[in-house]
Amino acid sequence: MFNFIFYAFILGVSINAYAVEVSTTINEGINALADYHEGDEDKPAVVILHGILQTKNFSTIKSISNHLVEEDYTVLAPTLSLGIDNRVESLSCEAIHTHSMESDIAEISTWIRWLKKRTNKPIILIGHSAGATQLIAYLDKYKGEIKQPAKVILISLAYFADQPNSHTSSESINKARKSLANKVIQPDKYGFTYCKEYVSTPEAYLSYIDWSRDKVTEKLLELDSSFSLLFGSADKRVDQSWPPELKEKGLDVTIVKDANHFFHAFHEFDLIDYIDGVLEKD
Repeated sequence: MFNFIFYAFILGVSINAYAVEVSTTINEGINALADYHEGDEDKPAVVILHGILQTKNFSTIKSISNHLVEEDYTVLAPTLSLGIDNRVESLSCEAIHTHSMESDIAEISTWIRWLKKRTNKPIILIGHSAGATQLIAYLDKYKGEIKQPAKVILISLAYFADQPNSHTSSESINKARKSLANKVIQPDKYGFTYCKEYVSTPEAYLSYIDWSRDKVTEKLLELDSSFSLLFGSADKRVDQSWPPELKEKGLDVTIVKDANHFFHAFHEFDLIDYIDGVLEKD
């Protein structure tokens, strides 16, 4: 714990010296960026994925990445391009969003293949919020690309269609479905998670909406993966009845009292301790 507090105070300056920014070309010639650290040969590789519209530099992701680099794991933390060349900043709600769940998980696959060319280590997946949902979608579509992830850690797992305290509404969903049925392809304004006006094509918008609470639950139970799920009891982006429901269904669920969606402040220590515990399990 002392080491973690020390590195938190220096804000990752020393840690970042051991990670390098790498890039790869994805569909349509767009360049995507990631932080990469080649760690101890006896430790597995860890892929860390950020939440919706964010980057590898988002605070929750950076805390995890910095800690695992300091522990000398091989770490790959990509920024999904969302269709933007060399994207380094979070994307605003009002930007035109042509990216989709399908394009995001295809990009995850590109990074997994990039990593597999550089190491034959077991691969552990860590996702935060929508990034956790996208890892489930990736494992569902790209079955066999990772024969069996050593572990999959899902933090503040999100869903979309029926997410509480969000701007996603039945009105927006119905508008998008009607536009799609009428073969409308131009972007429009929709309510989506924390965005009052999320500008997207109806098809791209609905690709995320399709991942409802029921679908995420179904895929968690269906996929043959070692899922470990961490929630905060003060997370307002999920219905608080859901984590206990998942636990009752036999999934490995831990709930941290009073932690929010991002595990801010002192709950950052709970987050790091939890990840260490999962990684150290046989």
